[in-house]
Amino acid sequence: MHLARITFQAPDVRDDNRPLNVTLVLDASGSMSQGNRVEIARAAAEAIRRSLGKRDRISIVQFSDNVLHQYTVEGRGPDDREVSNSIRNLRPNDSTNVQAGLNLGVQIADGMRYERPSAYNYIILMSDGVANVDATDPFAILRTAGDRQSNNPLRLITIGVGIENYNDYLLEQLAQHGNGWYRYLDDESQAQATFRRDNWTTISTPFADQTRAQVIWDPGKVDSWRLIGYENRIAPDQAFVENRKEFAEIPSGTATTVFYELQLTPHAGGWSGEAIDLGDVHVRWVTPISGETRQQDADIRGHSNIRFEDSADDMLRFGAIVALASDSYSGLPYVESRGAATAGNHLRTLEGWLQYLKPTMSHLDSFNDFAYVLNHLVNTLPRYEGASSGSGYSP
Repeated sequence: MHLARITFQAPDVRDDNRPLNVTLVLDASGSMSQGNRVEIARAAAEAIRRSLGKRDRISIVQFSDNVLHQYTVEGRGPDDREVSNSIRNLRPNDSTNVQAGLNLGVQIADGMRYERPSAYNYIILMSDGVANVDATDPFAILRTAGDRQSNNPLRLITIGVGIENYNDYLLEQLAQHGNGWYRYLDDESQAQATFRRDNWTTISTPFADQTRAQVIWDPGKVDSWRLIGYENRIAPDQAFVENRKEFAEIPSGTATTVFYELQLTPHAGGWSGEAIDLGDVHVRWVTPISGETRQQDADIRGHSNIRFEDSADDMLRFGAIVALASDSYSGLPYVESRGAATAGNHLRTLEGWLQYLKPTMSHLDSFNDFAYVLNHLVNTLPRYEGASSGSGYSP
């Protein structure tokens, strides 16, 4: 088996100085009382407010078991007193009705879009994702809170907070199918750094809408393949040529990385060190302003004789560890299931590999965040006598 990495990089696009319409949908439910979730959400909301200019507008919706109408603010300037008061009064209350919060958020955002058609439109949901009232499935929520207008869409950004009892799946799927993106925030300083004006300017400048990729492997070189992670992003072949709003939005300057597990044919070659032509990748997207459909194509080339431990590309090795850890852990239906201890052994092996990268990678927040999450996963999984001790991985 071999591991193949394919990466996509959007170019940096200068801020075109279009004004922003921002609608914050803030989770004020009881589960937000755990840890510092409310403090993180409040810090992020305040950072967004401070980053906006005089030409921008902001609205706020708070929800628990229903919308907290006393804290709803619509279409104000960022320095408006009611905006600051609503953010300051974010506190945990009762149950979690994400559907109610998003329904009103979409309604308000759509009204701002109608009044200011030249602005970019963002709905930013901040939550731990623990929905337990009305619709709790992302697709059921989007059926009532979805945006039906593809021209100048409402882009749904989801911000996850908290690590215990946290629904990553809900927030990631809402963002994917809501024409936006998803981030996880671990503390208040990270929240403030994420929504600095320079970051927010980049985030608010989409390079591509409805972005999708099609990878075609050469059957003479690749006998079988498997996508590692991102299984919920797989679409049928015919969807590649269709413009569909649930495909990903790519902000300016951002990169996307995918890993494949490959089994090469006996005649693939490359063992003497030459590069192998493995297939082709096609990328298709819609330019946000013009609505023009664009496509790029590239060859996929690789070396079959490079060992993981010999690679000089630390980002390649780091990305591979992230992908393999996700692959191993996400295969468990629940952490006490049969095979959990074996998955734990896999993760411990990967954690050991991660330590080799610490001298060159520990300056990156992404490395430290993942090291924390991986250690948490390892400590969560039970240890059973008789579980397979092998990792199943070869360097």
